[in-house]
Amino acid sequence: MATAPATPPPAPAAAPAPPPPSESMVINLVRLLVKQGVITQDAADALKQQAEDEATQARLAAGAQPPAAAPPGVVRVPYVPLIVRNQIRDEIKQDVLAQAQAEGWASPGALPSWINRIEWSGDFRFRDQSNFYSGSNIVPFIDYAAFNANGPIDINAITNPNGLPFLNTREDRLNQLSIRARLAARAKIFEGVSAGVRLATGGDGSPVSTTQLLGGGLSKKAIWLDQAYLTLTPIYWGALTVGRMPNPFDHTDNVFDEDLNFDGVAATATSGLPFGPAGLKGFATAGAFPIDYVSSNFPTAGAVKAGDRTKWLFAGQIGAEYKPDELSWSIRGAVAYYTYRNIQGVLSDPCGLFDGNKQCSSDQSRPSFLQKGNTLFLIRDILPDPNNPLNTPQPQFVGLSYDYDLLDVTAAFEMPVWGPARLQLVGDYTRNLAFDPARIFANPLTQPVTNFDFGPGGVLGPYHSGQNAWLAKATIGYPRAGTRGDWNLAFGYKYIEPDAVLDAFTDSDFHLGGTNARGYFVSGSYFFANNTWISGRWLSANQVFGPPLAIDVLQLELNTRF
Repeated sequence: MATAPATPPPAPAAAPAPPPPSESMVINLVRLLVKQGVITQDAADALKQQAEDEATQARLAAGAQPPAAAPPGVVRVPYVPLIVRNQIRDEIKQDVLAQAQAEGWASPGALPSWINRIEWSGDFRFRDQSNFYSGSNIVPFIDYAAFNANGPIDINAITNPNGLPFLNTREDRLNQLSIRARLAARAKIFEGVSAGVRLATGGDGSPVSTTQLLGGGLSKKAIWLDQAYLTLTPIYWGALTVGRMPNPFDHTDNVFDEDLNFDGVAATATSGLPFGPAGLKGFATAGAFPIDYVSSNFPTAGAVKAGDRTKWLFAGQIGAEYKPDELSWSIRGAVAYYTYRNIQGVLSDPCGLFDGNKQCSSDQSRPSFLQKGNTLFLIRDILPDPNNPLNTPQPQFVGLSYDYDLLDVTAAFEMPVWGPARLQLVGDYTRNLAFDPARIFANPLTQPVTNFDFGPGGVLGPYHSGQNAWLAKATIGYPRAGTRGDWNLAFGYKYIEPDAVLDAFTDSDFHLGGTNARGYFVSGSYFFANNTWISGRWLSANQVFGPPLAIDVLQLELNTRF
């Protein structure tokens, strides 16, 4: 019997289409953002309306008819396509993140935005220094800087049994350990506005040294405000800096020690020149810097106060640099004029100190800081006690015999030698245009007390000074050393006549500071780690004029910076 063919099993029923995604999540998210104050109710209503409009447009595009109006009392939740929901989510997320970043609560513990505008830097130096004096140096050598720093000093041997202060000239000082630590912060306040502050060590208030000698009974060491300045850069090629600032001039340490900072105002400009080849640019700097003010109450015991006689440095410099490209040779030169106002000492009015008076009229014309070398004179015209003229104390300060108007010319040439190593040659010539020996001898009361030769038996010889200084230096190595394996070697010669520059501001290491010095120096450094290096210097100097004073200095250093 034939069998009917088997009927195929019925096909499984198609799975029902998934319901449209619920819109409650979007609505609840919008309501939550309104409740937490992230967006306003108006913004929320706008987002809902935007979603409805885009949903309607999507249905119309698909051929669907817009839904009939909802009966009264019915709230219709429109369908919002997934792409629209994602767009709303992304827009809200971006708005919230932007607000969080602006208000500083994007992530717990995040630093305020102003922290990112501050750049920190610093350095540390450990030094072992030895000073070697020739056995044929002059003895004694009067320390005239102590007259102003610790004085006045009584020069009458009858009334001053302690005698005068003298400098060491023959006894070596070996392995004197010292440190230098500096910490700087530079903040970008706004576009074109920045400020800088630097703290530094220092054994005293010397303007030319931040070195702190160790020892001292293991006492704590002082920290000084080394820099504090504000810089305005209204145009890309010009800037104005006010406060206590880094030296704004091209210079060598013949004129200004590398640790010297300037108080006052400086304007700088740098720009390409409208003539000449590409790579040629010019620069200019001008500034006014107060050095010392007359005390408001000077003289203390006088009803009538002294007139204003502020000591100033006014300075200007122009220069040019030619560099064909970053890796090629370059040459740079500048001419500067530094004129000091009211820097010369003034002879006082006749001054009677025997009646209890402690001040003379010109006391504040004395320099507040000296090293050694400049021509000096005693600034007080002290009247003798009529009752006891021989036993009248003669407490004296010293003042500078000359004005100082310096013409300074600097030049530098740099070229590659092999690989990244480069050779740099630097020259500097300075002349004091205010040097006038005839004038300082015109008044017998302003006769110099320094820079005299000595004859046999210590007999006072002729006065001898000068107005010129020059320096030549060659450096080979890595000009921007900082990476492990970088090195530098340098050799140079210096010549500074006694009144070529102010001894207060010149190099404090060569000849242990001051002018009336000539000799050579060699130095070298090697980076054994990134930004960490060892260095050494040997400075050998003699006097230019006058009695013998030979001083050699050895400095061995360990340095790091960040």
